[in-house]
Amino acid sequence: MTPFTNRYYPTLCVRRAEMRAMRMLPETEKAEMLPIVLLAPWLNSISFENTVNIVKDCVGEIPIIVDLDRHFQSSSALPSRQFFRELLDKETGPAVWLRFVTDQKNYVPCIQLFDRTPQQVEYQIDVARELGRGMVFRFELERRYDFDALFGYIEANMSDRLLTVFDAGYGDPTELREAAVSQLIDRLIAISGDARFVVSSSSFPNEFSDFDNFEESPPIGSRILFANLSRKYGNYSMYYGDWASTKPRRYDGGGSRPLPRIDYPTKSRWIIARSKDEEWDFEDAAVRITRLPEWSNRPMIWGTGMIEKTAKGLPGGISSGPEAIASRVNIHLYLQNHYSTSEPPPTPQGKWVDPI
Repeated sequence: MTPFTNRYYPTLCVRRAEMRAMRMLPETEKAEMLPIVLLAPWLNSISFENTVNIVKDCVGEIPIIVDLDRHFQSSSALPSRQFFRELLDKETGPAVWLRFVTDQKNYVPCIQLFDRTPQQVEYQIDVARELGRGMVFRFELERRYDFDALFGYIEANMSDRLLTVFDAGYGDPTELREAAVSQLIDRLIAISGDARFVVSSSSFPNEFSDFDNFEESPPIGSRILFANLSRKYGNYSMYYGDWASTKPRRYDGGGSRPLPRIDYPTKSRWIIARSKDEEWDFEDAAVRITRLPEWSNRPMIWGTGMIEKTAKGLPGGISSGPEAIASRVNIHLYLQNHYSTSEPPPTPQGKWVDPI
């Protein structure tokens, strides 16, 4: 089975930025984390098999926890969309889901809980137990569940083969959000003090006008939430997760064309470089990033190499928003994977090609 140990649990959507960021991480880094991949059709692919292929190509064959990206919306008649709707279907979805997961040897299944009958949950648990890879109960706090029934299933299946994920969703950490997660953790540890669980959330900004000219560097909200909860639950098997410096699909896009912007993550903050007044392009933003004191402690990985390449005006640097996002995600993944190590971050072990 896949060991549910104290490591980094990033939630990744099947989108260009996250997939490229993962693809450019050294294999040793991927092996140390346990990604939670939210599956959905890949771009305009005809077949859902392309989702499987892109995940395999970018994330590799390491064990990954898989769930469905319920924020993905499409009424398209493409076969990939039709199959995705089958996976979500209230009646047949659980059976289709487990057949699909069974065929992918490195997939650790999330038991589909939302809007599912007790019989469907029990069926999924039985199949997951037979697979022997472990199983995950993932709760998205923005959704409604029959918690009494579901915590009953957790109690009946409590072992080191079960991981519970509490996803607090998108938004800044608040006392209300913290209290909601705390209530669920209390119920879980009342079942067993040995229960293993992940606390995850997402808080990367949706608006950037407040950050012009380095006016402010927003904190990584998921770290604040986790730290606050650690004061109460730090002696339990509580593990850190986040959305890898992204946010759910429902918050993507919209509005006017975004200004050129480069984001540089540290372990606890995001430094955002853009200027509407001075009309910075990507090179201007990259130059400013490389002049910051925090740049001296940068990890020598693909994302920082892309920023340096851009600052020097070399070919192949960042020239679009998706490339900037992929670079940020790549750096963020690496730093959170090494959050407990001292600065500066260690040099990646494994094959890495300097992009400059």
